[in-house]
Amino acid sequence: MDDFLSATEELLAGGVEPAGVAALFSGEPPDITELRERVAERWGPFSRLRWMLPAEESSLRRRRWTELDRFDPRQQVVEGDDLELEALLGSLVIQPLPRDIPPWRLHLVRRPSRDGFALVLIAHHAVLDMESCKILFCHLLDGPAPRARTRTGGAPESESFRRTAMSTLRNVLVGGRSLPAAEPEPELACASVDAGQLRAVRSALPGEGVTPTEVLLASTTGAVRRVFGRPYNWPGKSGELYAVVPKNRRTGQNAQELGNILTGVRVPLPVAEDRPEERLAACRGVLGRADSVDGAARLLDAALTLGPWALRAATALLTSANFASVQCTTLRWTPGAWALGGAPLRRVVAMPDIPAPGAISVSLVGFADALSLSVLSNTRPGDARSLADAVEREITLLADLAAQVGPDR
Repeated sequence: MDDFLSATEELLAGGVEPAGVAALFSGEPPDITELRERVAERWGPFSRLRWMLPAEESSLRRRRWTELDRFDPRQQVVEGDDLELEALLGSLVIQPLPRDIPPWRLHLVRRPSRDGFALVLIAHHAVLDMESCKILFCHLLDGPAPRARTRTGGAPESESFRRTAMSTLRNVLVGGRSLPAAEPEPELACASVDAGQLRAVRSALPGEGVTPTEVLLASTTGAVRRVFGRPYNWPGKSGELYAVVPKNRRTGQNAQELGNILTGVRVPLPVAEDRPEERLAACRGVLGRADSVDGAARLLDAALTLGPWALRAATALLTSANFASVQCTTLRWTPGAWALGGAPLRRVVAMPDIPAPGAISVSLVGFADALSLSVLSNTRPGDARSLADAVEREITLLADLAAQVGPDR
């Protein structure tokens, strides 16, 4: 293994709160001993699940991972608290992971709702990203064989490093604004989104269709307007409201690789637009107009060559709410009939990591026709639930508008 932390891993290793994914099943929960045996068998070959975070930071030397011979499934696979799912995820998101074992855990939750059970995989964000959680679940469950991905490469390599880096640096130095948050407090709220409504919104505009990520950006922008009001009434300096959209950097060659293999695209949100269809039109194609997705990652790599001190100085900007006060993530689960010991998978819910004070994280996960929305806010108390409800209303409103204009197109 290359035991030095990468630039992205150095950026994330200083945090303590986890992120993860919850998988909800119908049927009876498995025996905890049998579940531990399955995890040991199916996840044992993944060396990254045996990695330990460095104990201390160093301002002069790069830090190294420590790899154990094996992980102990009795410590890593545990019984979850007997709480409703939203309350459980809300409690897990603020609990630091232990530092004396590999920084991930799988929680068996026996009654997260009226029927069925849940498996909640949480991990330090330096070790696993959300795509990694999906990969691990697909290996743990019974279902279709993994399909090879055909996408290759990321940003074009013909663009010079200097041009890409300078473009990204200019983008970083243009500060945005944070959301109102006099006394920020992390909170999580979950909701279900109607799949038929999302399909309607995707074809709401004339011409080329709208992606789920663009729908989420537009509906989140509208939700921010509903909850926080018009931007000119917010306290603090004026400026653009920016969102970061995580971009998976895996290719066909490393589609099954675990880790945090992401970069981010920063885009302005059309929060000044009054009409929902105008916000949706402004978000269509916005990711394609953004700077190269590899620019920020290259800047981090360049800073790391100077030393961890330079990396921390560079990432202080990238992780602040003024750089991006909104994060929007969409994840499509691998299609197919997935099950655990005969219990079918019916829904997947994301648990984002805590954003900076004055920022929010909004995630939409789709499995079959079940769409799950998660909002993690670090703003005012009560904002997470208000924002989740507002995103639902925005999608419903856009779907109604699509139905009205549909016959005329």
